[in-house]
Amino acid sequence: MKTYFVVTGILMNKGKVLILKKSPKDHLYPNKWSFCSGYVKEFEPAEGSVLREIKEETGLNAVIAKKGRLFQVSDKSKGRCWVIMPFLCKSKSRNVRLDHENAEFKWIKYSDIKRYPTVPGLEKDLKVLGLK
Repeated sequence: MKTYFVVTGILMNKGKVLILKKSPKDHLYPNKWSFCSGYVKEFEPAEGSVLREIKEETGLNAVIAKKGRLFQVSDKSKGRCWVIMPFLCKSKSRNVRLDHENAEFKWIKYSDIKRYPTVPGLEKDLKVLGLK
């Protein structure tokens, strides 16, 4: 099983969080809902990675409000282990411009996440940041 280091940005605005629906062409989790996330580039700080991913995937500028702690999620069906660093981030805008990675977005109450088919580990992101 291969291990990958990723960051996740839980983006908040006016008490709601942004979730993104992955493209139907996504090679790992097509049509699943997620937060802004992505791989950390070599020598890039995790804080810089999460803000870059938010900007690339949504067009929004964000600031980090809280840093979580590392945790691990294994997905045996994909042969991958994810080491995830979650961040709670805030944006002053809800004017999302999606990139090619995602097909849809919604601003929801974080307690409603269980209503959506999500990528593995999403609820743990919330728990690690004290939101669940």
